[in-house]
Amino acid sequence: MLTQRLGSETQKDPAFLAELIAAIQAHPGSCDEVWLATDYGFPSMETHRASAEALGKIAEKFRAIGVRVSLQLSNSLGHGQYMSARDCSGLVYEGSPAENMVGHRGERADYCFCWRGAHVREYVRQELSLYAAAVQPDTVWIDDDLRATNHFPVEYGCFCETCLAQFCARYGVEISREALVRAINRGEAVWRARWVEFVREGLRDFTDEMARAIHAVSPDSAIGLQGCAHGAYTGYGYDFLYSAMREATGKPPKSRPGGGAYNDHNPLAFLEKAVLLNWQNEMLPAYVREIRPEIENLPDVPYGKSIPGTILETTLYLACGANAMSYAMLMNDYEPMAWHAQMLAGFARHRPYWQALAAANEGTAQAGLIAVTAREGWKRPLAEGEADFAWSREAYADALPLMHAAIPVAMRRERQAQGAVYLLSAANAAALGAEEIEFLLARSVLCDGGALEALARRGYRFGARAVPVDVSQLYERYLPHPVNGAAAGRTWSQTLFVQKGHRLEDLDGTTEPFALYGTDSKNRRAETADPAAPYGIANAFVTTQAGAKWAVFGHNLWQSVISSEKRRQILAAAEALQPGALAAILDTPWQAWVLPREDANGRVSSVSVVNLSPGASESLSLRVRRPKG
Repeated sequence: MLTQRLGSETQKDPAFLAELIAAIQAHPGSCDEVWLATDYGFPSMETHRASAEALGKIAEKFRAIGVRVSLQLSNSLGHGQYMSARDCSGLVYEGSPAENMVGHRGERADYCFCWRGAHVREYVRQELSLYAAAVQPDTVWIDDDLRATNHFPVEYGCFCETCLAQFCARYGVEISREALVRAINRGEAVWRARWVEFVREGLRDFTDEMARAIHAVSPDSAIGLQGCAHGAYTGYGYDFLYSAMREATGKPPKSRPGGGAYNDHNPLAFLEKAVLLNWQNEMLPAYVREIRPEIENLPDVPYGKSIPGTILETTLYLACGANAMSYAMLMNDYEPMAWHAQMLAGFARHRPYWQALAAANEGTAQAGLIAVTAREGWKRPLAEGEADFAWSREAYADALPLMHAAIPVAMRRERQAQGAVYLLSAANAAALGAEEIEFLLARSVLCDGGALEALARRGYRFGARAVPVDVSQLYERYLPHPVNGAAAGRTWSQTLFVQKGHRLEDLDGTTEPFALYGTDSKNRRAETADPAAPYGIANAFVTTQAGAKWAVFGHNLWQSVISSEKRRQILAAAEALQPGALAAILDTPWQAWVLPREDANGRVSSVSVVNLSPGASESLSLRVRRPKG
């Protein structure tokens, strides 16, 4: 369940290893597995051979105390220019035939390499064969440099001569790098589709070769990807990499999602990372069953991430659906082993709860309002003024403010869920594919005015339209409506920092307002001809062209600093669309995350509540619907 990742230096230090083994034995249950690592950099094959032999002997020391041993491939394509601080003499030297990665502007990465390069592929195959044969690892984890972006100075790769030639041959075209970049970003859709397909094929082939090299010398080893959300430059998800691993080995691949949060100076960073992990998990194919996020304490020192912070982070990610955990906390020896041993002792104490939580969550999914993320957003045309490749950005965290207000939010790969209510932001509405939009038009949705505006601009019909408006002098007045309850007649105003919103205008008589705009300003003129609503409708239920009902919030849905009345309005709107849509409701006004999990039958197996306020919470009242028992 719990894995410690060792650094290239610490794993070869006899004194460090002896102390670590003693600490693990002193705290049973604190460590089930260690990851040894290939040399960081691209040294000569002779250097790799010596390191592999050494790691094989080190592996036996851990196995002797009942600790599994896995292996991390520290570099496949290279992490960036900072690799220059390491031994890269195996690929970087005068006259080297290694194929460097080239970016869309023609920039060359001296320490990162093209996944189609024959010389680089052979180097990595030999390296993996040496280490896998010597260590016979439980799993070989490929580090997160197996990606097409972020190889400084290259932003988007690879546009080397090899890639250009193979692309032209693949599609029967003749095109320069400059013209290809223009076509991918501003040309006909076929160019971008071809490029995404081409990049995916190249990365998949490289992954297949790596997996087969491992399997040939260590057939019992599984393969895992130390992934991260690198954007949609390669389209939606990473099925193309995981399928290569599974087909080459016959074993289910594994996932180690990551995303930073190197210290706990700002504990809310854990929550932002949790959303990123949820996004990565949402994209996983169903056959990836081991989800082992990485907690990164870099460097692992008392003034970086604390022991309680590390334990909280572990619990949070398990509550979000992980079933194992890995730690980058033994990568350096800046602190004595006594410090690390305190951390291990904390793990041992909390392990029974972690095991119970992981067991309760097995086979479950997040429950809550389902945040919609555009799966075909990479196909969208760029707007005027947008930078090249802006289409690769993914708006996966738009619903984070609602989560901070104790509103459960889920990401679901399989979106068809009985009684579901979906959350849609303007950014995702602009990027959705036609099939995704048709699906939502027949479902219950909470959205902002910008989402309605974006879809109307694309030709979809609704019973109301959304008009951009400056809300800095406006408040919303709650109408007598069931979603407002006893708050009817009261008002809510956003902070002065929120200035943009939308006014809703009824088009066909079906719009059902539950809040109107008002103002105390003497300088604001009426903006509609309706004397009962001179500043327009703030929030309303709106019908879609498919006859479904959406709750549209023109007055800025995506805010975490809201009143308890405003929060109840949002929850009540969701329940009005689909009674029982929320699996768990925190009734006490308190800053918290609410994380319910439900099985395939909609029964709630666990609910975790994360206190976001300093100190202990007061007694909280939590309603749980459909408990599994």
